[in-house]
Amino acid sequence: MIATVVGVLSMIIAGAALAIRYAPLPTQPLVFASVAAPFLAIAAPVALVVLSLARRWALSAVAAILTVITIAVQVPLYVADPPPESSVTVRVMTINMLYGRANAASIVATASRQADVLMVQELTPEALRRLQQAGVDRAFPHHAIEPRPMAAGAGIFSRHPISGSAPISGLQRAMVTTRLEIDGVRTDPIVAAVHLDSPWPRPIEGWHRDFDAFPGVLTTLAAQAGGGSVIIAGDFNATVDMRPFRRLLKDGYRDASEQAGAGRQFTFPSNRRFPPVMGLDHVLTRNATGVSTATITIPGTDHRALVATVLVPRG
Repeated sequence: MIATVVGVLSMIIAGAALAIRYAPLPTQPLVFASVAAPFLAIAAPVALVVLSLARRWALSAVAAILTVITIAVQVPLYVADPPPESSVTVRVMTINMLYGRANAASIVATASRQADVLMVQELTPEALRRLQQAGVDRAFPHHAIEPRPMAAGAGIFSRHPISGSAPISGLQRAMVTTRLEIDGVRTDPIVAAVHLDSPWPRPIEGWHRDFDAFPGVLTTLAAQAGGGSVIIAGDFNATVDMRPFRRLLKDGYRDASEQAGAGRQFTFPSNRRFPPVMGLDHVLTRNATGVSTATITIPGTDHRALVATVLVPRG
């Protein structure tokens, strides 16, 4: 009897964890539940084992179906896409500077080793000065920046020449876009640094407004790119388990970590004694393919840097 109760409760937990992936998340408690969902999914195979041992075969069959579905929604995160036949490699690094407090020297040193393009969020005027003192202009001589107080600023620093930089309006925080001039690539790809609003501790309405507006931004960038590539990197304040984020992955847009089969890339919070448990930072691609992603700890901020290797078709 106890085993049956444990098995049924485990199925309920696993079913709720699966269902929350498809909920619109109108409240902050549901957002928190979606963060816990991938960890609670382990309850499905637990239910299968417990109910099988209890010889509750009908319930075991339901648990088996739930386990298969739970695994099936995770498999794409670990299966890599084939790379394009003719392409140029672009290494991207994105970092949230936590109100500009992150260690600028560490950012510049890490990006100098790991990236061709550095995307920065929460770029304050003072943080920009510290990045420049640390040598960001020597390592990345081309930039499109919009420093702002507190959490609103953003910037792009590039080894490649850039052209046509412009901010995007309509979001709660700055979004900066530009084009990269890459040798061997026929159509200059568009790159963008983004920071969508947070669902907590700020009112969740701003988060929903940004996610309602962002598909239109993606459509605009795709139209501007024509047949070229689009690479968008930054703090999306959402995980792959949240329906609002996955709604962005259409019309050719993909998450670079999923393309690379790299699994979950946990980036937040990084300034605690325990490891990060949320993947809030992402690199999105269109007409390009992510082939590797990884996270790197940067002192002074609550986000890990996310680095991605992206293959841009020559065109």
